[in-house]
Amino acid sequence: MSILEKVRTWIDGDSNERVLENAARDAQVKPRSAAEAFIVKIAKEIEGVMQAEMVPLPQGTVIIPTEYTIFLSSVDDKSWKGIKRRGLEQGLHHILAERAREIAGKKQLATKALVLELRLDPTLSEGEVRVLHSWEDSAGNKTGVLARPKATAASADQATEPSQKPTETEAHPYAAPPAEIRQAIPLPDDAEEMTAVATRSQELYKLEIYRDNIRQTVLPVFTEQIVIGRGSKSMPVDVPLAGDPEISRRHLTIGRDPDGKFWAVNKGKNPAAINDSELPSGQRVDITAGVPITVCSYVVRIQPS
Repeated sequence: MSILEKVRTWIDGDSNERVLENAARDAQVKPRSAAEAFIVKIAKEIEGVMQAEMVPLPQGTVIIPTEYTIFLSSVDDKSWKGIKRRGLEQGLHHILAERAREIAGKKQLATKALVLELRLDPTLSEGEVRVLHSWEDSAGNKTGVLARPKATAASADQATEPSQKPTETEAHPYAAPPAEIRQAIPLPDDAEEMTAVATRSQELYKLEIYRDNIRQTVLPVFTEQIVIGRGSKSMPVDVPLAGDPEISRRHLTIGRDPDGKFWAVNKGKNPAAINDSELPSGQRVDITAGVPITVCSYVVRIQPS
């Protein structure tokens, strides 16, 4: 029995005895390895998202999210590199494509392609995984625009001193993907004959990101200007905020002048606000470090170096 077949059996919930019997029949008797158990864990997490988000359509078809981002701990991300990482991605894609069709049952699966991406989340412990899904259509240009009640003064005050760690009952399902923001350095024309050696860019400030009064991450910023938003393959951003359809793909630009003054420009279809004051669309507004900036369900704060 191949590893892919065993993973599918484990996902179905069959007993270890059944797996060992089949393995013995193939003269491959051995306990589940740590790598196999890790693949099973990821596959189950993604399948759970598929089942929870599956949408039956009136015409007798079923759709599921097209994109899945799997966040790994620092230890696991370092372990699954190179050929091993590509094998993990290919194996998961094969397994989950089959599982998606099985989940659809007798109805036709209208989703034709699945995209899997492995990323790092330093907040996770070894062996933990976190899965985010997206209904993003790379060819689409629409952002979900929904009614949102105005923030009250009390909620704005709460955003200034959020709790540092989620409790067991407040576990955040959609944390902003941790990422580093670095200055792009072009290579010389003869890059194939030489190695470009560049010094590390100086950190200008840090950006704190909160959701539901819980700090998700703190990102170092190395460039004078960054773009914050939901992001997509066709419209990448420096700081992606996942899980909120009201956030535009490119929602907010934050900049820092050479003299150290900060400013922001709201480019989203939905409002962004400083305390209770909404930022006018397309206009540059000076901001003070440490003041909470609301972007739909997220709050970001500039932390000077």
